[in-house]
Amino acid sequence: MKVPYRRRRPGAASPAVRHRLAWRDMEWQMLRILLIFRLMHGIQLAVTVPGIAGHTRHPGRALTLLLAVLAESLWFVLHIFRNHRRVLARDAGGEPDAARSAGTTEDGAAGQGAAGQGAAGQGAAGHGPTVYDSTTAAVELGSAVVFLWACALVMGENRAADMAPLLVLTTEQISGVGVGSALGQRLRVLVGGTAAVAASYAAVVALGDPSALGRSDVLIGLTGYGALAYLIRRGGIFLLQLSADLGDMSLQLHEQEQRKLLAIELHNHLGHTLNAFQRVDITDPEQLDSLRKSAVVARERLATFIATGRFSESVPLIGMVHRQVALATNDRLTVEPIIPDHVVEAAARILPPEVELLEPALRALLINVPRSAGVHDAVLHVDVMPAPESAAGEAGEAGGEGGDVVELVVTDHGTGFPPEVLASGVGRMRSLAVHERLLRERGGALRVQSVSGLTQVTLTLPIAPATRAPKKP
Repeated sequence: MKVPYRRRRPGAASPAVRHRLAWRDMEWQMLRILLIFRLMHGIQLAVTVPGIAGHTRHPGRALTLLLAVLAESLWFVLHIFRNHRRVLARDAGGEPDAARSAGTTEDGAAGQGAAGQGAAGQGAAGHGPTVYDSTTAAVELGSAVVFLWACALVMGENRAADMAPLLVLTTEQISGVGVGSALGQRLRVLVGGTAAVAASYAAVVALGDPSALGRSDVLIGLTGYGALAYLIRRGGIFLLQLSADLGDMSLQLHEQEQRKLLAIELHNHLGHTLNAFQRVDITDPEQLDSLRKSAVVARERLATFIATGRFSESVPLIGMVHRQVALATNDRLTVEPIIPDHVVEAAARILPPEVELLEPALRALLINVPRSAGVHDAVLHVDVMPAPESAAGEAGEAGGEGGDVVELVVTDHGTGFPPEVLASGVGRMRSLAVHERLLRERGGALRVQSVSGLTQVTLTLPIAPATRAPKKP
């Protein structure tokens, strides 16, 4: 299945950053569910409480209680959104995880000190402050207890039934504290808060009608608080652990991909240089000079890899093209680059990860020309064009409606690929198969057209479309 290519944010290029962002995404998804339920409960209270207030002893107090509940719910939503923005800003600032953990003494210590927190404790300590902080938990549990006791002042003896809309809110508040416990808040806050809410509910019901404590709906409510807190917490820990496992899997896949790219580089460049030693004519000064340059380049690329983890410094698309053209001269290949003006203007839209994906593929194509085609001249045409209609959806994922595609075409007039190799497909070509797969996974392609005397190999990769000025009315 073809995976649509998505442009990555510069801050998300690191695997460790992607791991942390995956944890953050899971945290935010759980909190979004809480916000949706809070909105639903607010609407439910606004609709039902005015009707209930009509037959209470103090209708004015009942409406005041409704306003207090709505105000607390509004504070909860705004506080969660504010914390979410702060956490995103902190993550975008690129601070080390250790610094973030050290700067959040309450939340970080909570995650480390709670017994049996598992993934929750690791999440709080390893990913900095959580959106659902200790202030949120304290306000939610405290307001739940206050609202329940307020019912004793507002409602009559039938309060066990009249309190039903408020019970829905308190269960949602306990669910939120359960999520906060999974994210690293102290476990005793959840246990103590749940016990306080359940005790308050039982006391308020008993003050109105002690016999109501034996009713099934009241018993379900009392036992449901504890069961709900346990299940929500365990479910949150499971989801966060699942997120961490998926993040670890992503890191492992990234490392495997890096090893494959290292093997490709060793095969394409270093192996090619070593083969040149075997074929060199030591009586030809020109070949010796070319071999010496290739060895120097190979040494520099190895030094760069040891220092930075990549074989060459990251450069924009145009710089990368000229670098590969210059390197090709060490292999006695003269490449004529054709770069139209509109490509130079569009080059800024091509992100470093995209250039780094194209460069080793282009390097493999250029090495293959003198070695397989038997010629020492080639043409490299670089273009940026609208995505084909069939790929519009994938290009749209890359950066907007329509999308564009960067295209690199290497043309030579050599012997061409043997028909049996072409028939087996690019996936069976040892030097090109990995590049074809990597490009395909990101919505691009590597295509080969070859006959005797003319071969064209094309690399394509989706990029963001140009920002067009709005049409004048």
